[in-house]
Amino acid sequence: MAENNNARTRLLILIDILKLYSNENHVLSIEEICSYLEEYGYHTTKRNVIADIKLINTTTHEIIYVTKPKKGYYIAREFNLLAVDALLAAIYSNEKLTREERQNAETVLNEIISLPTRNLIINTTARVAPDIPHQPVSGENIMLLRKAIFEKKKVTLTYTVTCLSDSFSTPEKEKHLTVNPIKIAISPNSTLFVFTQPGSADAECMQLCRIKAVEILEEDVEVFKGDIFSAKGFFTGTIIKDRHTKADWVLLKIRVEDAEFVRNFFDSPVQFRKCDSEGYCYAKVYTILDERFIGWIFCFVDKIEIIAPQELKDYFTQKYKLTT
Repeated sequence: MAENNNARTRLLILIDILKLYSNENHVLSIEEICSYLEEYGYHTTKRNVIADIKLINTTTHEIIYVTKPKKGYYIAREFNLLAVDALLAAIYSNEKLTREERQNAETVLNEIISLPTRNLIINTTARVAPDIPHQPVSGENIMLLRKAIFEKKKVTLTYTVTCLSDSFSTPEKEKHLTVNPIKIAISPNSTLFVFTQPGSADAECMQLCRIKAVEILEEDVEVFKGDIFSAKGFFTGTIIKDRHTKADWVLLKIRVEDAEFVRNFFDSPVQFRKCDSEGYCYAKVYTILDERFIGWIFCFVDKIEIIAPQELKDYFTQKYKLTT
């Protein structure tokens, strides 16, 4: 009976793995499935996995096998990624919906497209241009964070902090922070880790690419009763009808204390340089000038001054009557 229960649990884990790590654009080979099962503590063979897949396909779940562009499996979903992206666009262009209704719909849809690594997002999402450089995200760190969230345990993060220099270089130093993990928030534009610091009721966010190491502690987390959408550094987007979709180098002038706030918005590498004005610095990044970026600038215009490109600076000056 114990072996039967173990086999049934393995089937559920296999379904979970395929939901998390596969879709129609990213299939998993038998070897990859076996590797993931190993991480969950199930030692199995290729033959057993194939038998499990056949058994699962006798249920309401459907696991599909393809040979191109590589041989592998994925689990069929009610919506494919392009459909989800189109639905998100429709939701955010519908002015009849309240902000809360849009956020609730986005939460449900993002759960459908939730993917474990930044590379998968780049490969499966039309919103992310392939020519934009992105910082790597550690799959191992994501697994550890997921485990900590599930087990409700605190973690100690080793993360990078920007150091300002006289040129647009990217010197960094590492710091350590013990936090209460809340959620990994993955969307077509961002891969964020949401957490609270001990003794604080306010949620904060950090780009996953900034996290270099994760250590799970034995301490239980402090209960979080807030809203992740209000977390410091979390930005869901603002409706901007005039869309700019090209990519370009952007130069921003910001306060020194806002350097981490700005860096935390981008998955792309951000370069910083000291500024002649006391208490200010420059941030340089190559990014897509889409509605999300423009909405972010607009929401935090009191913190950010656009230096370049001139076209973007003129757009804000004319559209929103901004003076810099």
